[in-house]
Amino acid sequence: MNKLNLVFLGDISLNGQYETLYGKGKNPFNRISKELKNKIVIGNLECFARGDDGVNTLKKPRLETSVEALNLVKCFNLNTACLANNHVYDHLDNGFQTTCEKLKEIGVKTVGASLHDTDFKEPLIIENKDVRVGLLNYVTKDTNPCRPDNTRINLNVFDESRVILEIEKLKDRVDHVVLCLHWGGRVEGGIFPDFHQPILAKRLIDLGADLIVGHHSHTVQPYEKYKGKYIFYSLGNFCFSDFVFNGVKNTMPNRRRNVFIPSITFDKNKYSVKTNYWFNFGCNYKKNPKFKLRMAFVNLFSLLMRFNYAWRIYFFWHRKIDPVYLYFIDDGVSFYKKISTLNFGKLRKHLRK
Repeated sequence: MNKLNLVFLGDISLNGQYETLYGKGKNPFNRISKELKNKIVIGNLECFARGDDGVNTLKKPRLETSVEALNLVKCFNLNTACLANNHVYDHLDNGFQTTCEKLKEIGVKTVGASLHDTDFKEPLIIENKDVRVGLLNYVTKDTNPCRPDNTRINLNVFDESRVILEIEKLKDRVDHVVLCLHWGGRVEGGIFPDFHQPILAKRLIDLGADLIVGHHSHTVQPYEKYKGKYIFYSLGNFCFSDFVFNGVKNTMPNRRRNVFIPSITFDKNKYSVKTNYWFNFGCNYKKNPKFKLRMAFVNLFSLLMRFNYAWRIYFFWHRKIDPVYLYFIDDGVSFYKKISTLNFGKLRKHLRK
């Protein structure tokens, strides 16, 4: 029997340094592209090309790139771009249309959003002669997509009752149902999923989903196996550059530079998983086996997050204490420089909140 191998990437944004390197004729994915060669690669595309309609002023921050820089997705062999995410409206209808047309031109399929009234809900079927896998892509409202008025972009927003029906319908057509979910708005940047996410994920598996792949947090979060099915709460960033928005530079903390790439091999009735960890600093990818050991500890510790009181303590830390820690320690800028440029007003305002 011919098996079907799919590789899943985290959040993809070809902004900033990636766009600059493309303009210089350089390939920032040279090291990692060898690992993805001849694979069916699926990733969450969050950076859309600039359009002629302006920008969605409701959304802050916004991400942007040039239509030419989208050619970089072929350097890591992207086969399918998941578009159901909270940046889909950033450059309004023309930016979205320009992006989709470019992806189609270079042979990349899309799922999760469309300018057409019906096909944004349609699953993507990936198959060989022996195995069929169906992919559904949704975004949850808590990630704050900020839909502008009069847009023609149709976004596949998560609605559990509809999702259940679509899983059941797809189950009759394929051997495996995969859900790619852009979710966890309250814990963006966090190391653990939201309290309700494991509950929801397990319910979706009970109702027929075979694999859940999460995005949005920009950090690698724990994964678990439930009834023989895997739940990846967040794969973190695959490529995401520092960026300037409204004159303020947003520097990626080190935890957002960790890259998690699960490789899933499907046969007719089951699948196997191989995990790969990388670190991406300044568009320079290198394997990171030590992070695998760290994630084993995080996966174990995440079991405590199933208890409400433990979750509340973590959530307080995530919202109030962690931003201060990141400011001083974990963003790739030296501690001395942070102290010398410290804005006490902003720090005092944060602590007062």
